[in-house]
Amino acid sequence: MIDINAKKENCLARDKEFLSIYNDAFNFMIENRVPDPHNRALHWTIENGQPHYNLSYSRAYRVVCQMLTGDRIAFNSHLRQMMWSEICKKVKSLTTLHPDLSIAKALDFVLLHSRASRFFVTPRQAERGIARSRKMRRQALQSIVGKHQS
Repeated sequence: MIDINAKKENCLARDKEFLSIYNDAFNFMIENRVPDPHNRALHWTIENGQPHYNLSYSRAYRVVCQMLTGDRIAFNSHLRQMMWSEICKKVKSLTTLHPDLSIAKALDFVLLHSRASRFFVTPRQAERGIARSRKMRRQALQSIVGKHQS
């Protein structure tokens, strides 16, 4: 069962992290007169950003345990499969280095301290995340301005 609030919070955290890296890349592209700076920054951020995983522990635990026991899992996309395989590989590596470490503790460590090799999103998902982040930022600013005008 997926906790909708946790999923929303994780998506917002990912979007915020994406926007921060994207903005730096976009400004670099502008300063260096790179053609089509938005698309270049978007793709660079997707492929080179190293975000936190921003996943709920309970979902991650279920998926990693299924993968480690060899259960076949139907992923929504190839990118999701890549992400889960990367997490599983890191958990396996930790438990191999420290045989007394439980899967639960290894996963907890990976989610808290490890970075993903990239953003596991499509350009379209990234565009929507940027739009959501900007909308939330505008709303927050309007809220602050409204309070000061009252």
